Amino acid sequence: MLLAIDVGNTHTVVGLFEATELVADWRISTSPAQTIDELAVVYRVLLDGAGRSLSGLEGMAVSSVVPSLTAEYRSVGERWCGKEPLIIDHRAVPYLPVKNHDPASVGADRLVNAVAAIETYGTPVVVVDLGTATTLDVIDAGGAYAGGVIAPGIATSANALFQKGARLARVEIVKPERVVGRSTEESIQAGVFLGAVGAVDTLVDLVREEMGFPAGVPVVATGGLASALASASRTITQVDETLTLRGIRVIWERARG
Repeated sequence: MLLAIDVGNTHTVVGLFEATELVADWRISTSPAQTIDELAVVYRVLLDGAGRSLSGLEGMAVSSVVPSLTAEYRSVGERWCGKEPLIIDHRAVPYLPVKNHDPASVGADRLVNAVAAIETYGTPVVVVDLGTATTLDVIDAGGAYAGGVIAPGIATSANALFQKGARLARVEIVKPERVVGRSTEESIQAGVFLGAVGAVDTLVDLVREEMGFPAGVPVVATGGLASALASASRTITQVDETLTLRGIRVIWERARG
């Protein structure tokens, strides 16, 4: 069994693979201060609930954008599997050309998404990851990571609005029934949600134009809000909620030779 772990700034997504099959997956809160022992408790509970145990793990692969947790997961993997886990960075994907000026600066999650998107959808392809940040990852026709876009995520933007607006109460960010809100709540939902949709669609249009992509290039959305936003988007062609976990598995399999 492989434990594939994507450590994000807000949530950590975990997948348990038996060969190529994803048999269980979870989304838990990321806590940068967690210790090895605390992580062990969390994962024992998750695996027990799936009828599995830590002793059955063959390996662990980790994509992390939280440096304080990367070292903890390295130690956890050594304790559980008896060997160092695969910690993914640009060196783990030598078969993926990275055109950024500094390949080491590209987040592990973005490399993982690129590998999974190429494997599943071919090239060229654009990945829209809707998390703490909204990112676009662009893979060109030759299969190289061409670069991308980083913008504030939907929840991040909404939280900034609530913090700065003294009279604006927190509301659930969902797809609104109308653009012109008839209450403060409806107005915030329209502005934040539809504003995010408009931003993604505009950025995808600009990427297509700049890269010379054909109109039918796959635009794959992943992340916590992917399904909701895709339902209102005119450019997203596919929702793939397990894209990142599958990418981690592919990289792990290739690293094993």
